[in-house]
Amino acid sequence: MSDFYAESRAILESRANTLSRYTYETYLSHLHKLQLYRPAVECSDVTEAFVIGYIDFMHSRKNSAGCIYRSLSILRMFVKELLRRRKIRRNPMQNITLKKVRNRREFLEVDELEKLYSGFMEHSDRLNFSEREALRAFLFSCFTGLRFSDLKALTPHDIHNGKIRIFTQKTGAQVYIPIPAQAVALLQGAGETALHVVDNSTFNRNLRAAAKKLDFHSRLHAHIARHTFATSCVSFGVPIEVISKVLGHANIETTLIYANYSNRVIDREMEKFKINVPTG
Repeated sequence: MSDFYAESRAILESRANTLSRYTYETYLSHLHKLQLYRPAVECSDVTEAFVIGYIDFMHSRKNSAGCIYRSLSILRMFVKELLRRRKIRRNPMQNITLKKVRNRREFLEVDELEKLYSGFMEHSDRLNFSEREALRAFLFSCFTGLRFSDLKALTPHDIHNGKIRIFTQKTGAQVYIPIPAQAVALLQGAGETALHVVDNSTFNRNLRAAAKKLDFHSRLHAHIARHTFATSCVSFGVPIEVISKVLGHANIETTLIYANYSNRVIDREMEKFKINVPTG
């Protein structure tokens, strides 16, 4: 008999040197989520019924379709390796189709960002420490495009003369980001870490509580900030090549996705549609 979680962690450790810190921690996080569903399980117990039960478990916790897809993709990775190692005899996911979810990327329009920033700067006294720090970090990401993992790791030593120079946690890409004045103001009094960032779920909970106290009713979560930065850059006419470089994208096609969602860009560009004919 082989313990599924022990075998999966052994797989992860064997690949530790080839994975980024972000990816490694993501895999660990999803193994922990599996253990919430079934605290103890042998490899022989990982059957199609086990997988279907896991899907039902995620639905009961109101996980999004994208989150469920990601969790199943990671489970499939472990299953494939366990099959190769002959720890599992039959593929429990053979009849389960994974459909990648292509959701509309969420972001704040520029006027919403302005409202949230002004509300924070003027009324941060309404927030407790955890709420204030979550919203501070979120806004900093809106102005710099930093991923959540990079916000968490950022130190004052990464900032020099108003510029951020780091290797990203997720991909290891080197990025150079001039910090807008609004974001500089958010760093006043930074300690050993530039921002106080906790685990993702606690961060999002504090973020939503802060927004509610500031009468901001759009639902916020950590990833919206990076999307907001990208679409704002597009709105302001920043060249897509520059946006891609700042975001640390290896492929500019990834960056082009953001160009599809900015209403301000559509409004600006459609102003060019002028025909010299009577309108009445």
